[in-house]
Amino acid sequence: TGSSSDVTADDGSYTLTEIAPAASVLLSFTKAGMVPQSRATAALSASGSSTVINIPMLPVAVTVNFDPQAAYDVVVPGSTAMVKLRANSLRRADGSAPTGPATARVTPIAPASDVNVMPGNYLAGTDGGAAPIESFGALDASFVDADGAPLNLAAGMDATVRIAPSSRATVLPPSVPLFHYNTTTGLWVQEGTATLQGTAPSQYYEGTVTHFTTWNADQIYNTVRVNGCVQDSAGQRVGGALVMSEGKSYTGAASALTNANGEFSVQVKRASSAFVIANTATEISNAPTVSIGDGDLSLGACLELTRSAVSVKLTWGANPEDLDSHTLGANASEHVYYSDKGSLAAAPFIGLDVDDTDSFGPEVTTFAKLAKNRTYRFFVRNFSGTFDPGQTGSPARIELSNRGAQSIFTPPAGETSSTDYWHVFDLTTDANCNATVVPVQQFLADPPAPINTDENAQYCN
Repeated sequence: TGSSSDVTADDGSYTLTEIAPAASVLLSFTKAGMVPQSRATAALSASGSSTVINIPMLPVAVTVNFDPQAAYDVVVPGSTAMVKLRANSLRRADGSAPTGPATARVTPIAPASDVNVMPGNYLAGTDGGAAPIESFGALDASFVDADGAPLNLAAGMDATVRIAPSSRATVLPPSVPLFHYNTTTGLWVQEGTATLQGTAPSQYYEGTVTHFTTWNADQIYNTVRVNGCVQDSAGQRVGGALVMSEGKSYTGAASALTNANGEFSVQVKRASSAFVIANTATEISNAPTVSIGDGDLSLGACLELTRSAVSVKLTWGANPEDLDSHTLGANASEHVYYSDKGSLAAAPFIGLDVDDTDSFGPEVTTFAKLAKNRTYRFFVRNFSGTFDPGQTGSPARIELSNRGAQSIFTPPAGETSSTDYWHVFDLTTDANCNATVVPVQQFLADPPAPINTDENAQYCN
């Protein structure tokens, strides 16, 4: 970002310092073999402020060499995504022809399972300023010649892109605008239209493009606002907290900062369902789900930041329709799941926001307090009992945030039609309630057994 850069450690962590305070700071992430990422943050407007930005990076889906003087279709195996090139349509930046064979790198982006895989902040540039968008799927495409020189479409040439649909909406629109990502501004720019073609489950949005970058099939939506406040565990209002909204019935996200009195107003799509969550560099809040109509909505209670700063987010695909989050707590009898969503104010000090039964999620589990010298267990149940696809093919995904450190889990090998349960991880605590993540990653025919055998858990304040 600007002149500040860092190389991530073996565990993916990084720290950027000496960044000038600004209303918006744009961060870019690159690595060979991965799709470039980008994110803007508004949480660095005060001197000395800090924020945590965790981003997923996608591996390039297909890398293929081809003759750029001939027409060529770049096909992504297992997906309807594709790029169709005309003969002799690629050029270097200076307008010269490519040297030798060209290399294509093409990757479909599926934001319905994880909204964070999309570059940017789901904002499009318009004449009236930045406007929120919802995505129906995206595609990243880049090309180089034998010398490694970047290639793009020649002046007056075009290409056809097919984008595999990925949406939390129940109905896909027959046509949507195409947007490309501007890596300088961090905003999406509308250019062209894509139409829905094919027959489910082999549908795709097809459109014509005149240059290559990340292309997104999405649309600007009408917004209302969720208004509320953020406080700490002692009831004190918290200014400068980052509040995020994420669609449950649409694929999009928005953010806002709390003012000095801890108040916020964050955008959501009109007539939709979404959840909201707040965080600082060291704390995270509960994540209530809201159903929004045609007007603004005020939350009945402040979002409460927790010192444990542990949360677990489950997302998945269209099928199986119903996956369930399960947490075994610090006492032997504690089991937080759809029939007992727990409590953040009293034991087990664990809360499940909602039981999502109609695909995608997300389901968010928040820990308000941790107990000393205990082991928590987290697992996912395939409540639908369907395995075409199962959790592995869905794909299911777990994001675990432990005091700002993020762990990502996807299903391991071993799923069968008799293994409804995915034991993801255990969380062990020491005498000071510091939590250590212990990956388990096993499919089971029966739920994992509780490990805590008494009811005498002692919690840290």
